Amino acid sequence: MVTACKNLKSWSRILMYACLLMLSCAHKAVLQQQSISADINVKPRLADIDNLGRIYVVDEKNTIINFRPDFTEMYRYANNRKGQISSVDLTNPLKVVVFYDDFNHLKIFDNTLTLISELDLGDTFADVTAAAASNDGNLWVYDPVQFKIMKISENGKIMMETTNVNDFGMNQIKVTAIKEKNNVLVVCDPSKGFYFFDNLGQYLFHYAAKEIVHFQFDGNSIIYYTKEGLCSFSLKTKEKYTYDIYDANEKEGVKYIMMYDGSMYVVSNFGIQKMNKN
Repeated sequence: MVTACKNLKSWSRILMYACLLMLSCAHKAVLQQQSISADINVKPRLADIDNLGRIYVVDEKNTIINFRPDFTEMYRYANNRKGQISSVDLTNPLKVVVFYDDFNHLKIFDNTLTLISELDLGDTFADVTAAAASNDGNLWVYDPVQFKIMKISENGKIMMETTNVNDFGMNQIKVTAIKEKNNVLVVCDPSKGFYFFDNLGQYLFHYAAKEIVHFQFDGNSIIYYTKEGLCSFSLKTKEKYTYDIYDANEKEGVKYIMMYDGSMYVVSNFGIQKMNKN
């Protein structure tokens, strides 16, 4: 009788471990399914969305892919001669500015990813860490050697520049992105936050933030993603708002979250998934 009880207990333990193993596998399968069921099944290294809802993805092979708002792939561009793409500026949907930091190089495309022009910034600058389109059809760049933000033409001619940014208290900054909209220029240092200028390069103010992974700017507010979540900052009210993104942020492999027309777009290691409005 004692032996029978021991055997029964042994079988009970085996069944319990088997159940736990099955539950663990099922949990992993659910997480994997959450990740794989993306609207765009391309592994993104970078991704952004323009003001018309078109999504641009830079995949692991350094290919730029343009998707319509319904996630239909439209156009591709692949050329690795200038190294890894550092940023894709979609401020002007008809003038997509692609920056290659390692080679100080810029390429400008139309919305069909047809190459319009390109510029070797190394002919004018020792180094550039960020570049983007300006409202007037020119380009903004940040030069960390001269500590200046400069507006240049598409052929590299300097048209305007700020004074040394250290004069504005921007000491030891590491600028990784620039965007201009509605005659407001924003400069981002991921560890220190956002610095605002007018379109003439006059310093306005600083908004502090840390661990910035990605941001969007429409001229009125900034929507930015950090490890703590998704937030926005209004230039008019100077108020911060934090989004409730628990469900989106809990998905496996999340890199960052974008916003467009009130909906969230979760960019993960597995693809991009749209989270519809409530």
